[in-house]
Amino acid sequence: MNKIAVVILVLFTLSCSDVEKSPQPENLFSKDKMAALITDLYLVEGAISSNKGAYLQTGVQPSSFLYEKYDMDSITFQENLNYYTDRIEEYLLIMDEVQENFKTLQDSLNARQERINTEEKRRVSNNIPKNRIKELEKSDPDEEL
Repeated sequence: MNKIAVVILVLFTLSCSDVEKSPQPENLFSKDKMAALITDLYLVEGAISSNKGAYLQTGVQPSSFLYEKYDMDSITFQENLNYYTDRIEEYLLIMDEVQENFKTLQDSLNARQERINTEEKRRVSNNIPKNRIKELEKSDPDEEL
């Protein structure tokens, strides 16, 4: 009975050995850059999934846009992603920043929509030309009117 317990204990100990973590990439991205990249990646994936037909018709490869924007290639991205996902505390901090990025985007879009709605109401009540609304739609959401 003791021999079985020893064998089980040895097997259990060997199976619980440390999992080898991904090595630090040669070109390690900062947490801020990784959060910005993941934010953009989620935005692109959301756009594709919401209008897959248009995406397929255009033949545009959004990954190449991201690679160019962040001056990287697919291998560099994967190495960085593996590095951070193997370090869960750091990865959770990055994902918190991604969530904050989306909150900031949402707040900005809400403010822009509110300004457009206000301008539309004012336009209707004061007979302001409709092209003023078009100007607001094209404007920077953080810009003061």
